[in-house]
Amino acid sequence: MKMNLQTLTKDLCAYNLWANNELVNRLTENKEGTAAVSTELPHINQKLSRLLAVEEEWMEKITGKEQRSPEEKIFEGAIDALLKDLVVQSEHLLQYVSGLSEDTLKEKVSFDIPGSGDFNMTRYEMIQHTVGDSTHCRGEIVIS
Repeated sequence: MKMNLQTLTKDLCAYNLWANNELVNRLTENKEGTAAVSTELPHINQKLSRLLAVEEEWMEKITGKEQRSPEEKIFEGAIDALLKDLVVQSEHLLQYVSGLSEDTLKEKVSFDIPGSGDFNMTRYEMIQHTVGDSTHCRGEIVIS
């Protein structure tokens, strides 16, 4: 099978969804079905919030629908809701990417990172960065 940018990008996002599902499964492994880390490790909530924010912020940039303020979003609420939202966000990224053409993936998108300046990257590079950043955030949660 010939690999193309569309297939590679879709596979990358499918990996991201799988990895986030694995993280959710490991964090919720208990008999009651609720997150085992909610009271024992409250800092996990902050790290999950950051992971969700990373994916959401990059998705907004990739689609050109950035609406957030310069302040970082903080997701309040139960860890169970954060875990669910994380999987849903990863599913949305995979669905969005699955519909992109090769030309759309190669198209450059301009965006701003507050405090860092203006940037211009292809959608593929942005998607690759998103998954890499998410992987880094998952790693911080695992080693916590």
